[in-house]
Amino acid sequence: MKTFFKISLIALLFGFSSCVVNSPRYSTVEKVLALQINQTEEEVSQVLGIPPYNFIFKGDGETILLYKFRVTDRSTVPLFTGPTNGHSKRGKYVNLKVTYNKAGRATKMQSCSNCDETIDEDKKFDINKVITLITVTLPIVLVFLGIKFAIK
Repeated sequence: MKTFFKISLIALLFGFSSCVVNSPRYSTVEKVLALQINQTEEEVSQVLGIPPYNFIFKGDGETILLYKFRVTDRSTVPLFTGPTNGHSKRGKYVNLKVTYNKAGRATKMQSCSNCDETIDEDKKFDINKVITLITVTLPIVLVFLGIKFAIK
């Protein structure tokens, strides 16, 4: 009986291991809007709350670093869509290119869509998969336990 519970626990842990998400660290639109020209790289990272995501370019006179932030989308019922109704939810990743001059001060900030593609891997937590796992596994376990106790 203890072996059965150990095997069930291991199977359950393997089932939930697919619920892990690999994604970059990101900031928010509000923090991006708080940035100012002439800030240093450390100040930019402090305001955004994240380090640079990627290195784009380093030349004699400038350095370009890439940061990630995420926009806020909304979900609504299509029939009742209005200008501002609905529930807020996390939207897509957006790239922020920050150009620093020779002195290490930000001279230009721009979002860019073709700098780098960020895609969450398919290992997202999907409640439907968890419910399916439970509704398929639980009856099998109950039948097994019923047979086990009926034999005794």
